[in-house]
Amino acid sequence: MRDNSFKISYSRMNAYLFCPLKYKAVYLDNLYVPLNGDMAFGNSVHKTLDCFYKNGVYTYEALLDSLNVSWESGGDLNAQEVYVYYIKAVKILKDFWETFGKYPPKRISTEHHFESKIGIYPFIGIIDRIDENEDGTRELVDYKTHKVIWTQEKIDNDLQLSLYCYACKIALGFIPDKIAIYFLSHNKKIYTTRNEEQIQKALDLTLTVAEKINAGEFTPKTENCHLCDFKNKCRFSSVRKS
Repeated sequence: MRDNSFKISYSRMNAYLFCPLKYKAVYLDNLYVPLNGDMAFGNSVHKTLDCFYKNGVYTYEALLDSLNVSWESGGDLNAQEVYVYYIKAVKILKDFWETFGKYPPKRISTEHHFESKIGIYPFIGIIDRIDENEDGTRELVDYKTHKVIWTQEKIDNDLQLSLYCYACKIALGFIPDKIAIYFLSHNKKIYTTRNEEQIQKALDLTLTVAEKINAGEFTPKTENCHLCDFKNKCRFSSVRKS
């Protein structure tokens, strides 16, 4: 089975590397992944920061207004659970404002769409944020709302950042001077670097995955079943409830 409409994106890559059968379920069989509280929370915070910077009014009140406009509650949450997530978002944004929001760079581009190619395959994505500083340097920033902060080693080997560095060079015409992940739940920005060898390794992996997808290779990776959205539905699940 060949996916003739296949486009490479980090999300697709991530789904396939997690479990090829999950990729098939989501992107070929169009099975719905239910929105849970954590996903809705992450979406809300991302949308808030995008709204805030696109509006261009850099005050704390404007930041909270952006949250209220962007807020979404998903899944089967009750009113108390939604409130807990909302208060958490307010706390994150207050910390963000005190540390970074008050001091915006010269120019900010958020939710920056790109499209290029890796090999014969179209490569698409959205970069959370690109900053241009007063000295002309540019910084690639990816937001995370994870509860657990990553190690430096994990950040240094993150596939998404490698692919987005490639996109900056090929699709957007610049090489980022700085690369960072901002862990919003911890109010901490951690920097990393990428060299040509790391980027080429990411491209090679991407092309390998793309060829497997187009060859119809969807062997389930059952060691990840306990983390999967389809663990109670998939017939290959190692943790499926009877």
